[in-house]
Amino acid sequence: MYHFRRNTLLIGLLMLVPMAHAQTGKTQSGTDSSTNGVAVAVPTSITHPVDTLQGGSRTGQQKAYTNISRSQAMSTVVVTGQAVSFTNNVLPPRMLKFQAPLSSVVDAVNVLPGVNVTPGGVFDSDVWSFGITLRGFTQNQLGFTIDGLPNGATNYSGGTLPNRFLDPENLGQITVSQGTADISSPSDQALGGTLNYQSNDPAMKPGVRVDYSSGSWNAQREFVRYDSGALFNDSTYGYVSFSNTFNKRWMGSGTNGHTNRVHLDSKLISDLSDTLTMTAIASYDDAYENNYNSVTLAQFRQDPNWDHLSWNWTGRPYVDQNFVEPWNTVRSNALAGVKFEYTPNETSRYSFYPYYHFQEGSGGWLPPYQLYAVNASGVLTGGYPASGASFSKVFWHDANGNPLPVPVGCSNPYDASCYPSGAVPASSFRQSRYKENRYGFMAKGHWDVGFNHLLAGIWFQNQDRKNGRVWYSVVDPRVYWSYTRPPYYLQFYQQLQTDTRKVYAQDHIHLGRLDLSVGVSKYLVSLSGDNLIQKGTPFAAINSNSGLLPSLGAVLHLSPNLQAYASYTKNFAPVSDAVLQTAAIGTDISHVRPETANNIDFGVRYNSPRFQASIAGYHVRFANQITFVRPTADNVTLINYTIGTAGTYVNVGGVTSRGVEVLANWSVLPTLNLYASATLNDSTYLGNINGIKAGNKVAGQPGRMLVLAASYHADGYRMGVSAKYVGDRYGTIDNSEKMPAYSVFDGYIGYRLDLGQSIR
Repeated sequence: MYHFRRNTLLIGLLMLVPMAHAQTGKTQSGTDSSTNGVAVAVPTSITHPVDTLQGGSRTGQQKAYTNISRSQAMSTVVVTGQAVSFTNNVLPPRMLKFQAPLSSVVDAVNVLPGVNVTPGGVFDSDVWSFGITLRGFTQNQLGFTIDGLPNGATNYSGGTLPNRFLDPENLGQITVSQGTADISSPSDQALGGTLNYQSNDPAMKPGVRVDYSSGSWNAQREFVRYDSGALFNDSTYGYVSFSNTFNKRWMGSGTNGHTNRVHLDSKLISDLSDTLTMTAIASYDDAYENNYNSVTLAQFRQDPNWDHLSWNWTGRPYVDQNFVEPWNTVRSNALAGVKFEYTPNETSRYSFYPYYHFQEGSGGWLPPYQLYAVNASGVLTGGYPASGASFSKVFWHDANGNPLPVPVGCSNPYDASCYPSGAVPASSFRQSRYKENRYGFMAKGHWDVGFNHLLAGIWFQNQDRKNGRVWYSVVDPRVYWSYTRPPYYLQFYQQLQTDTRKVYAQDHIHLGRLDLSVGVSKYLVSLSGDNLIQKGTPFAAINSNSGLLPSLGAVLHLSPNLQAYASYTKNFAPVSDAVLQTAAIGTDISHVRPETANNIDFGVRYNSPRFQASIAGYHVRFANQITFVRPTADNVTLINYTIGTAGTYVNVGGVTSRGVEVLANWSVLPTLNLYASATLNDSTYLGNINGIKAGNKVAGQPGRMLVLAASYHADGYRMGVSAKYVGDRYGTIDNSEKMPAYSVFDGYIGYRLDLGQSIR
């Protein structure tokens, strides 16, 4: 399938007011191939240093860090990752400046090797059409964390992505572990890699930052951040920020859909004592998004500027089911976490990190019919169905509003000539509803014992998710899609409980120039489902536990700057609650097993103050892939609006991926930086089902990618250019359509002016 992205124009203004002086800047940049555009180049700051193999006091690290400037800290970021036995890369800070102000934090990783992001629209403003692949895995098979907190599921139906939890202006660092992650990483879907988004730290001095951006497609964004500076004898720092973002869909005119997003971020770091540090984060996000539709390659070639959604109301329900306004995503998310880090001495440290996540939202469509109750023989009874009851589709009403059955011999139920004179077409607004409460904690300890560095911990999480679907009656589809309340039909309403426990232990062994790591982890996952229409009647309960999951690795320090590494890790993903939902209609799910992936990583990395490079090879075998088998297709509309929780899930084959990834980052001069990354990947399916044939290439996964970038910063001037080439890839799982290669170009130019010491 094709997803769309369009050239855009952005203009931005940035003002920084650190109380002692004020600064203002104006920066321009662009996005995408055949693009002329502009965007604010945003300075960022590094986060707290990550855990090293040797451990050490985090409090001491923070105090040492606060004595250096933020620009110095940024220059010390190691883009080829930590000295660990698996491939990981840190996004260079200057590469963040290629991000347009209205883009999301998720899109920023697109320059790293192995990663390909297909954003939802120009500004990555539609989660429905968003996609990301990494070594043959999609976002639903990758782990995501925000400041170390688990992002949770990333599927559209009740999941979320990191852009709901963090604004781009507050992004400090992104670390991508392409094959596997640190053994303590909290994720229950990380069959492939893990992406950790880290917010930047509060400023050392008080200040206010104000950004304004405006551009094509009525794009507009306001961002304000206040930093408190040092409080309570220089022991506490914090910030709070607010942003408001709006843009219309880039295709169409008039009523062509839009996105509106309101977001809040906050962070507080406090040294409660010489040995105890607290870091608290909280965010709130409220978003409304009209979606982009996916199209076939033939449709794209016919008209590359149309996704087959319409922006003109016709009064014909079969046509207006593709009217863009009802194709909407509504989401509210709130995330909060408080991390306590205790370092009693130089050989041990402990952390405890409780968190809470709340989500509520919906997704809409406009089916060109209404649902009515039927008797045991399938004959209309005249009224709407009871909650959860069977139904029949009605496409027309008589002049008095009574439902009309499809006449015998009528081949097209939308044909008015099949019905009595004066008949009125029927239409519904179908809304899927999502609500989730997710809470838990992470606790771990580090101990240095001789030449061993020991790590052990637990991840505890409970998730309570509610999912339902309601149908509203459109008042008069000849006029518009306005609908009556309350809904006329509750199709299903379920409560899904998932309790996750992960325990792990690892030993890093230091033997001179050789570091070895030996670890093991285990998941204990229980799922249950209740039918809330039937007053909470249970319909399924299963356990989806892992076996012991090994993690083995070695790092050989060939020189102070050069390392060779290799690792083997078994990754795991339990059965999801989406599988559980099918049991509500009697589907047998006892045969569905958890998914696993065996990952082999090896490579060489070089790190020096001015030059960093790495070359990595990998082989991944993903087994027991859980695949959804759809029920018989709806032969009336292209979308099966009434599918509900029907269908079944089966384990089939999987995916094997192998390839090579290369990265280089060179500070040619203090003012000039060059960056490059390259990917060669071969991902194929292993099983035969639903159009998949063993040996087919994995859909959407390019075999070749190349990124080149250059940036220049001197005095107040800043500028940069970048290009990404993405090779051809198949758009369908049966490999019947191959999408051509494309290139994306980005650039920015700006000037930062110090207005002096007198402005406050």
